[in-house]
Parts: sequence; C-alpha cells; structure tokens
Amino acid sequence: MDNLRKRGINCEIGCSRCGALEETINHTLFLCNPARQIWALSQIPTVPRKFPYASIYANLDHLFWRIPLEFDSSSFPWIIWYIWKAQNEKIFDNVDKDPLEILHLAEKESDLWKSAQLELHNKNFGSFNLEDRNRVRHFSLDNNYYGYRCFVDGSWKDTDKFSGLGWYCTSSTEETSTLGAANLRRSLSPLHAEVEALLWVMKCMIGADNQDVVFLTNYSDLVEMVSSPTEWPTFSSYLEELQSDKDEFTNFSLSLISRSTNVKADFLARKVRIQPLHITFVNNILQNYLV
Repeated sequence: MDNLRKRGINCEIGCSRCGALEETINHTLFLCNPARQIWALSQIPTVPRKFPYASIYANLDHLFWRIPLEFDSSSFPWIIWYIWKAQNEKIFDNVDKDPLEILHLAEKESDLWKSAQLELHNKNFGSFNLEDRNRVRHFSLDNNYYGYRCFVDGSWKDTDKFSGLGWYCTSSTEETSTLGAANLRRSLSPLHAEVEALLWVMKCMIGADNQDVVFLTNYSDLVEMVSSPTEWPTFSSYLEELQSDKDEFTNFSLSLISRSTNVKADFLARKVRIQPLHITFVNNILQNYLV
C-alpha cells in the first residue's frame, strides 16, 4: 500500500491482515502479526524488543550481519519474498495462508535454489562440498604438512573506530613462527574485516616469497566467498584483488577451521582492534601492547 500511495493511487492505508492503522513495507515484511509468526517459526533467531525492529534498515542489517554463525539464515530472502506474495494474495484474492505453510514453502524454494547452485558449480568448476550455510568442511590440522600455514582472523565491533586484523604463520621447516597484527578504520561489517585480514596476510606472504601456503579461518562465509566469488557481487573489488594475489602463489588454499583452533589469530585481531592509534606489526616476537 505504501508504494501505491507514492504513485498517487488512492487506497486504504490500513493493513488488511492485522488491522494496523498504516501498512508500510516494514510492517508487511516484519511487524504484521502473520509476518512475526513466520520469523518466530523460522531458524532465524528473534530478539525480544529488538528484532523485528521498527526500521526496515535495522531489520535488513540484522538479517545480513547480526545473526550468529551457528544459525542457518540462508533462507531469509525467500522468507521475505513469500511473506510479500502472501500479502498480495490477501489483498487481491482474499486468500489467507497459514504462516507455517508460507515458511515451509520459502525454505523449500531456498533448498531448491542451493541445489541448483551446487549443480551449476559442479558443472563449471568440478565437485565441491556445499552444506547449508556452512558450505565448507572443517580442515584437519595434522602435524605433517609442507610449506606454510597461516591462521587468519578479523575483529569488528560497531562501537569501535578500528577493525582488527590478525594472523599467525607456521612453517614446516622452521621452528619460529611469524605473526602480524594491524588495525584499519572500521569497515562496513565483520565479513569485510575478515576479507581485509586475508588480503593483508596474503600480501605479507608474497612479500616474504612464501609461495606454498594454506590459509586457515574460522569464518565460513569467507571460505564460501573465495570458493564461489560470483555469488558475492558486493565484494567484487575485494575478490578481484584477491584473485590477482592468488596468482603469486605456487600453491594456495583457504580452509575452514574451528574457532577453538584459531585462538592466536583471534587474540591478535581483538587486541589490535582496541588500540587507540593505527598499528601495523609483523614480527616473530609479540609486542608488549599486544599482550
């Protein structure tokens, strides 16, 4: 109704489903009683007195960036679409649909889309494991390896002025390890910080002429992005730079590990994020301000 009024079409401004005095886009998708039921029934966690918010921008920000990784939020675009379709059916055909039915249909369409992407990926690039939201299996950290292992992490908090980048690199032939920490002006999201951390450690490895490197992260979306770059158009400039840097390596891979095995990089990223001044540090000895 909000869009119709903006086009000069006179119509009832109230919500035909719940009786609210004004039906905005945000009301339809998030605040209307049937919409609230759908979000509550979904795997996406709702937060009392927070999500759903009164602002559509806050709601979309929550869906894109604020959901913990342990929850599967990959179906939310389809949930939004089918909530919208159900509202149109109510307005134009006077059809009331059950919220659980709408949710199941959205989740089914989401699963079908992911299956289609898997088939397309396998056709174009060969077999690759895609499993729900965490589409990459965890990497096994055995003691026998060649070249270098770089554990990398980004740290981001919306109230801080910096993002933190941290990495910790071990060699199969050297006893000492190298570590790095840097802070940058806070990026747009936690995922942006993760990408920036990966790009920085790649450049550090290139500068040290380390050409056989396994990069390890506990952020599953970062691994998904690197393995399927066409699905992440928002990050295209980062991914173009990453692809250019990848060509400098003889052997390059990015693998997913658990958070518990990435504590050193996580520690460095969090420590440098809260420093009051810009810092860029690479050494094999930890500095006092990072302890």
